[in-house]
Amino acid sequence: MLPRLFVGPMSKEIVDIAIDYSNKKKTLGLIPSRRQVEYDGGYVNDWKTADFTSYVRKNSNNILLVRDHGGPSQGSLNDDGLKSLKTDIDSGFDILHIDPWKTCKTIEDGIKKTANLIQHSIMKNPNLTFEVGTEESIFPYSPADLDKLLIGLQTKLGDKFNLIKFVVIQSGVEIAGTENIGNYNPDRLEKMVTVAKKYSLYSKEHNGDYLSFDQIQHRANLGLDSINIAPEFGVTQTRALLERNMVKFQDALKTCVKIGKFNKWIPNNLKINPPEHLIVEVSGHYCFMDQPFKNVSHLIKDELSAILFERFDEICGAWK
Repeated sequence: MLPRLFVGPMSKEIVDIAIDYSNKKKTLGLIPSRRQVEYDGGYVNDWKTADFTSYVRKNSNNILLVRDHGGPSQGSLNDDGLKSLKTDIDSGFDILHIDPWKTCKTIEDGIKKTANLIQHSIMKNPNLTFEVGTEESIFPYSPADLDKLLIGLQTKLGDKFNLIKFVVIQSGVEIAGTENIGNYNPDRLEKMVTVAKKYSLYSKEHNGDYLSFDQIQHRANLGLDSINIAPEFGVTQTRALLERNMVKFQDALKTCVKIGKFNKWIPNNLKINPPEHLIVEVSGHYCFMDQPFKNVSHLIKDELSAILFERFDEICGAWK
C-alpha cells in the first residue's frame, strides 16, 4: 500500500507511535535523515543505522523505510556519502532518497551525480528502489527542470530507471519557526505532478509540516501522492513535555541554547533576538537524549500517541 504520510523519526516515542499506527490503521513511511540516524549514531535515540532498521522491522512489517536525503554532505560532516550509503544498503532500507543536490550547481550536475549514486548502489544490491530530486530549500527547480532531470536519468540509467519510485516535487513550501510560510503555487504543483505521472513515478512533497487538512487535501486533489512531515512532530512532543511539566522551561532552554540547533528554524526577522519559547519548541527534539529531557520523554507516550494518531488520521484522510 502506498503511504500517504512519511514521518520524520524525531524521537523513539514518535517511531513507536508510527509503528503502532501502521500496525493498527494505515501504512506510514519513516524517513530518517543522516543527522537523525547514521552508521555511527544520530541524535534520535543514539541509533546507528542497522539498529534502527532492525528495531523497526522487529516491530512492524507495515512500515516503509526510506533513507531521507542520502548523499554527499547530507550528514554532520562534508563527505561523499558513500560510507553512509553502503550502511543503508546493508541495513535493508526499502527506498533510498538519492540527494546530491547540496553539491550541485546545475540540473546537469544533479543528473550526473544522481545517476552515478544510483548505479553505485545497485552494484551492491540490484533490488534497491529510489527516490530522486530534492526540496526547494536545497535546490529549487521548475516543472521543465524536473522533466529535464527525469529524462536525463532515464537516458543514463536505461531500464534501471524503473527502480526509481518517487520524485520530489516543489510547490513553494518553506518552514520557519512553527509555521509553513511558503508561497504555495498550485499551478506549479500540478505541472510537476503531471511530469511525475509522465514517467510513472509517485509524486512526493517534502516540508509538509503545519499544513491544515484543507491545504493538504487541495494538494491531494491536484494529484500529489504523498507528503513528508518531520519537525512538526518533534515540536508537538516538546510542547507536550512542557505543558505537562515533565521538564522545567528554564532547564530546557539552557540545554537547547547549549546544543545550538535552533537557528536553522528561527525566522529571519527573529534571528538577532529569538524568543525563548521558540528556541525550545523548534529544537527540543534535538535534545531528547540530554537532560532535562532524558528519561522523561517516554512518560507522555500515551498522551502523545492520542495527539499524533489524530493528526495522522487527518493527514491521511486528505486523500479520498
